[in-house]
Amino acid sequence: MELGEQRLDEAQLRAMSTVELVRHAMTEMKLLIRAEMLHARLELKAELREARNAGIMIGIAVFLGPAGLAVALMALVLGLPIAQWLSALLLGSLVLLVGGLLAFLAVKKLPRSPLAKTRDRLKLDWMLTREDLQ
Repeated sequence: MELGEQRLDEAQLRAMSTVELVRHAMTEMKLLIRAEMLHARLELKAELREARNAGIMIGIAVFLGPAGLAVALMALVLGLPIAQWLSALLLGSLVLLVGGLLAFLAVKKLPRSPLAKTRDRLKLDWMLTREDLQ
């Protein structure tokens, strides 16, 4: 059965028996469930892809944070009045800045409301069904 199944007009529905109407309603319900599952699956794949990318960036940030801190602390240890400590401090600051930026971007990429589109469609379907049944 395809997702674009033909719709029956009001006259055809009035001419159907109760058994045929129930059968037609069950067919429509199966079609709606299949469509919702398809949309939910596509939405979930997209959200998982975004979560994976965010996880990769969080992993890099978790690595760069301690590395930057180690380099910055090394700058304090080498705090002699020569250029080595300044270069180590700048490098440590740069690594910390990149780690912080990646952590910020990763947190922004995390999904705020999982399957929001699917939940909105299901709410709309529920409201329309309740209106039709009243």
